[in-house]
Amino acid sequence: MSSTTTVGPAAVHRLLHRDAVCSVFSGTVAADPTDLLCVTVAHERVDGSRREVFLEWAAKLTGLAAHPHLSPCSAVGLTENGRPYLAVGTARRTLADLLAEQGPMPPGQVRALGVALSDAVTVYHRAGLIHGAIQPSHILVGQGHHLQLTAYDVTAPVLAAPLPPSPYTAPEHLDAAVAGEVAASPAGDVYALATVLYAALGGRLPWVRHAREDAADPLLRAAPVPHVPGVDAELTDLIGAALSPDPRRRPTADVFREHLTRISLAGPFAPGQRPDSVASGLLPRRGLRPVTVAVSTELAPYRARRERVGLRPRLRSIATATAGIALTGALLGGAALATYAATNPESTGTVCTDPAVLGGRISEQLDEGEIIESWCADGGGYVAAEVDYPGGSGGDGDGSTERRVWRIEGDDLVAVTGCADTAMPPSIIEFLDCP
Repeated sequence: MSSTTTVGPAAVHRLLHRDAVCSVFSGTVAADPTDLLCVTVAHERVDGSRREVFLEWAAKLTGLAAHPHLSPCSAVGLTENGRPYLAVGTARRTLADLLAEQGPMPPGQVRALGVALSDAVTVYHRAGLIHGAIQPSHILVGQGHHLQLTAYDVTAPVLAAPLPPSPYTAPEHLDAAVAGEVAASPAGDVYALATVLYAALGGRLPWVRHAREDAADPLLRAAPVPHVPGVDAELTDLIGAALSPDPRRRPTADVFREHLTRISLAGPFAPGQRPDSVASGLLPRRGLRPVTVAVSTELAPYRARRERVGLRPRLRSIATATAGIALTGALLGGAALATYAATNPESTGTVCTDPAVLGGRISEQLDEGEIIESWCADGGGYVAAEVDYPGGSGGDGDGSTERRVWRIEGDDLVAVTGCADTAMPPSIIEFLDCP
């Protein structure tokens, strides 16, 4: 029996993420096994009108004119058992990583980035497609800092999953985002792209000041966009026009591109010293689904959820997000299940065998905060989680995201508070940024 599981022409290697709609894998295609792919596969089969809507969208995506700043679609279609899938090129780094590491870009480089991406978005819109999820973590950084927009699945028919409200959410889509619905428009894409450019300049937007609730406040979105100190005022004025709270006043993607092309960047410059860092609130390192290839998340089976006695009610939403989905083997067919069973013998003595139990055990260690992502390290001896803590009383202060690690001792979790534990595997050491 082959040890390789395939989705269409793509061979999938590693599970990166699951949510209520899809599973996301890293993969390759035989034609070029050195190129990395991000393969998104729906849990649900489709037929009838939903099938036709997805195939119509897929035809538009495959019919896109090749563009240097759009991540190439390697395959899109239906699996043998009727589940929609999408395979696109990916990379190990994103613009969010680049801005976090190197700080703001020079204005000329930001203008070039804006011209390139607005041209890519123009091609996308002319094909009858809407992206709906433009942000730094969805812009790949390839060799030579070549940038490509990706994450087409976030608003695709059947594959779509709602993104939480963020600084990149257009004001007209805030209500839908708060309600957990998918909403997108061409004007919303322009708004998100302008936010990316403003972030790349090191700008501080008025609605990214405190906790995450500010991102969904429509009154803050009406505030004027301030100039960035030390940056050509004409450039930030143009970006500010694309950030208008009224979508009818924003330029289209192609008009935005033309305006950016014509800017001379000869000044005058806004007074003050240029920021030397990008606001952390404008750098989402992970979207709802990852688009970069993880190096530490292993394939884990899903089993029916078991409620634990005394589990706090708030765990229901966490368990739903992490466990209310189909078994990976069933998703991809019987061969995948057989392959997993042959290479990953079950260990009944660890919390890692059941995602619902894992989510519950982690939450029992937290007095507050919401689990963004959790996983078991190689070998199953350690558990890691990113935890989002709202700021202040009622969430009106500065929030924070923390990385937490526990050592598994039987069915118990023992907190790891530093880097002194010499038994930690490399993935945990890297997660904690230990020297």
